[in-house]
Amino acid sequence: MPAARWSATPRRAGVPFADGARSARPTLGVRPASYRAAVRDAPLIIVLNAGSGHDDKERAEAAIREVLDAAGRRYEIVSPEPKDIATTIAASVARAGRPGVLVAAGGDGTLNAVASAALEAGWQLGIVPLGTFNFYARDLGIPLDATEAARTLVNGTTRDVAIGRVNDRLFLNNASFGLYRKLLEDREEVKHRFGRYRFIAAFAALWTLWRHRRNYRLRLTLDGQVEHWRTPMVFFGLNALQLEKLALQIADCVAADRLAVIAPPPLPRWRLLGLAVKGAMHQLEDERDLACRCVTRVALDWPGHRRARVAVDGETFECTLPLTVEVKPRALTVLVPRRPEPRE
Repeated sequence: MPAARWSATPRRAGVPFADGARSARPTLGVRPASYRAAVRDAPLIIVLNAGSGHDDKERAEAAIREVLDAAGRRYEIVSPEPKDIATTIAASVARAGRPGVLVAAGGDGTLNAVASAALEAGWQLGIVPLGTFNFYARDLGIPLDATEAARTLVNGTTRDVAIGRVNDRLFLNNASFGLYRKLLEDREEVKHRFGRYRFIAAFAALWTLWRHRRNYRLRLTLDGQVEHWRTPMVFFGLNALQLEKLALQIADCVAADRLAVIAPPPLPRWRLLGLAVKGAMHQLEDERDLACRCVTRVALDWPGHRRARVAVDGETFECTLPLTVEVKPRALTVLVPRRPEPRE
């Protein structure tokens, strides 16, 4: 696999917030004032996932109700099982009678499902982050406190954000093929048994890396250019903050409405563990073993195979090969604070 470094794309100027501050994500676009006024009093449907992170469900729900009741907003709170999210949202949207805001109160899995439904229904997306890492909410400057996040649903403004797609599946943070997908599956299994804590996730990741053996021979078409890679994994990143936390300069690529494609070459176990430790310590900026590309569209094929499991925002799915991974700029409208939280 080529070990070439990525070529930087110039960062575009940020879009001003209402108070004159600048957006942390230049991909965000401002909706016209007339549009914002039309949905200011629109109904809200809150999809509350009690299993996200380790927040207390009753406390989060009480905070949301208190804020929305005080504002006199029309809303509905539903807590469906993961397999029932799509049908529950569809029924709630039909009852609402007019466009409004679909709110994901949960982690990445809930956020992905609700964002997909919002995009299909033409509704806005609201976020009350209750997950473990909450990279998407943090990248947009949405408060992690449930009360403050609920106030954004009432007093926030709208931004248009980019989304990614793997075949027909939406993603907001990342998608992956190979080892990273296995890391996520093993992490969820361990966290299900021992609890949803960050140190549990870190232990599960190190254990999976230590046991890893497999490398893949892949054919990738990156914005029309064909390359052949041998690698244990391919990571498709769309969250600038997540990439910045790894100290990867390719985060600038995401800020320009493009997709970061990252892959290591075949490495012995001790080197893979070393990469993981450097990532955890935010020290990957000088890592020469990583191949990085900045593109808008990728076709990934695994010759001799028709299907493969792929991770999309933390959930894994069986997908038909070749995979088509691409960015859709400014495709989704999200409620964000007028004065965003620091991106930490």
